[in-house]
Amino acid sequence: MLVSAPIAETIPRVRLGWLNGPLFDLTFIIGIAALAGVISGMTVLSPALFIPMLTVHTWLFGYEHLIATYTSLLGRPEDRARHRRLTLYVPPLVLIGLFCIGQVYGLRGLYVLYFFGQFHHTVRQSWGLAQQYRHQASGLTWDSVRLSEVTIWSVPVWGLLHRCAQQPSEFLYQPFGLPYVPTAIVNVAGVLSCALWLYWIFTRVTAYRRGELAVGHTLYMLSHLSIYLGSYLLIDELCSGWLLVNVWHNVQYIIFVWMHNRKRFARGVETDTRALSWLSQPGIRRTVLYFSATIALALPIYYLLPQLGLRLDELFTGVAVPAAMTIGLTLTFHHYIVDAIIWKRRRIADHP
Repeated sequence: MLVSAPIAETIPRVRLGWLNGPLFDLTFIIGIAALAGVISGMTVLSPALFIPMLTVHTWLFGYEHLIATYTSLLGRPEDRARHRRLTLYVPPLVLIGLFCIGQVYGLRGLYVLYFFGQFHHTVRQSWGLAQQYRHQASGLTWDSVRLSEVTIWSVPVWGLLHRCAQQPSEFLYQPFGLPYVPTAIVNVAGVLSCALWLYWIFTRVTAYRRGELAVGHTLYMLSHLSIYLGSYLLIDELCSGWLLVNVWHNVQYIIFVWMHNRKRFARGVETDTRALSWLSQPGIRRTVLYFSATIALALPIYYLLPQLGLRLDELFTGVAVPAAMTIGLTLTFHHYIVDAIIWKRRRIADHP
């Protein structure tokens, strides 16, 4: 049935604000969240599946998301020159710092440091992606950036306080502990977070009525809400909750960097970055080869790091923690530091 012009003018309109089109963005927002939910959910239904699911996640998404970082860090000659200090000087400093923490606090200290570092890193990435969707929707001038940031952080902080109140004693099969937080503080954080998200829903309803609702940004915020509610509050088991947010974060990062490489090599193959620029060209075949290459590049890390760690453990006696673990965490924390710096630099360059 045809809609008359006066009636059609009163129907609310929306702004899509996609990063790369509806198919990509719906897969990026809903598909990745669903994948993380399935992997984590299987471990909730059957705890015996945690090791198999962790293995699948590690092989397909774990170190591959570290490799994705280095395509931005080392992809072009100018990238290597610009980030030379981050490449050469930061890893040994991180290694020394982790070694010292391991000597003083042991494995427990390193796992607690990783837990808090991963928490900050994943929430920060989520906020950065929300900002990408905000930019695609022309800035959302009606929506306070600072209030949006507080809203995004509110559920993760509530969830982290909840985990502290739970006082878990084990994480990834290792001794673990978090600072104690009274339940009253957790409840206050929950009330504040619920109030912020209720106000956020109200602003989206009114934006829809004005014809200013940004679909991409709204869907992404809802996916963030559901992931952190599930991982820190609804899933009681610490490791299954950690797996949910970790899969979501890693797959997001891999796909986002792939999209970034597609865009920066959109003009074609570059002679000084031939392999990466060739893999980043359009087409299903190139896409399959791109992700196969990230897995292939990560394979030596899976094999060589444990071997190197065992050799070092044989060489040095009396160390507080296994060397392989310290080296692996060095790569992880180097990724956290590098990721924070290079993407911040890129945002400044893109939006001076």
